[in-house]
Amino acid sequence: MNLRDKKFVFFDMDGILIDTEGLYYSARKEILEKYGFPFTKEDNQHYIAKGFPDTKRRLQELAGDPKLGAKIFDESMERYHDKVLAGEVTLKSGTIELLTYLQEHNIARYITSSSTKEILTLNAKNTGITDYFTALISGDDVKNNKPAPDIYLHALDVTHAKPEDALIFEDSNSGIESGLAAKIDVIIVPDLVQPKPKLAKQAVAVLPNLKESIKLFEE
Repeated sequence: MNLRDKKFVFFDMDGILIDTEGLYYSARKEILEKYGFPFTKEDNQHYIAKGFPDTKRRLQELAGDPKLGAKIFDESMERYHDKVLAGEVTLKSGTIELLTYLQEHNIARYITSSSTKEILTLNAKNTGITDYFTALISGDDVKNNKPAPDIYLHALDVTHAKPEDALIFEDSNSGIESGLAAKIDVIIVPDLVQPKPKLAKQAVAVLPNLKESIKLFEE
């Protein structure tokens, strides 16, 4: 598919631009084990790209105590922050190459993530990519997180973009569903979880890294 006419690109953050999912998992695992709850990578798959309200609810259910679950959530977020500030967060392969290409070709770039504006700002700053983006659109801006289409419909609204002029980069099933429900073309770059075959068929492409998409803009 030729992407030459795309004028707006919306990026999920965790697992697409920044290798954060592993950090969330390790922070969550450390705090849960502190309170005596085992936590595996398989368990963590249910938490990916659902937004922090969903994460907090799941931790409360896991703890069997709303107050303890909320405490675990808060402590795991503090641990995550510590890891980011310690420089443990890194960019995904091809991030700078694609962002540079889009910037040079005057294609607008937005982060559209279920995370809070605070987390988006923290991660973008600590990985040095803030200046590549026109704006950050967060889960704070919408009522329903992914897989609902709210964040991408909101992105279209604030950017005054038509769905056909926009493109989304996503890695998680919930994010892919969100983008497709907003009637926007989606490119999938899988991270920890492979996309459902049905979703993969509806995507523009499934690529191993962001850099591989550049050739699609040039065809």
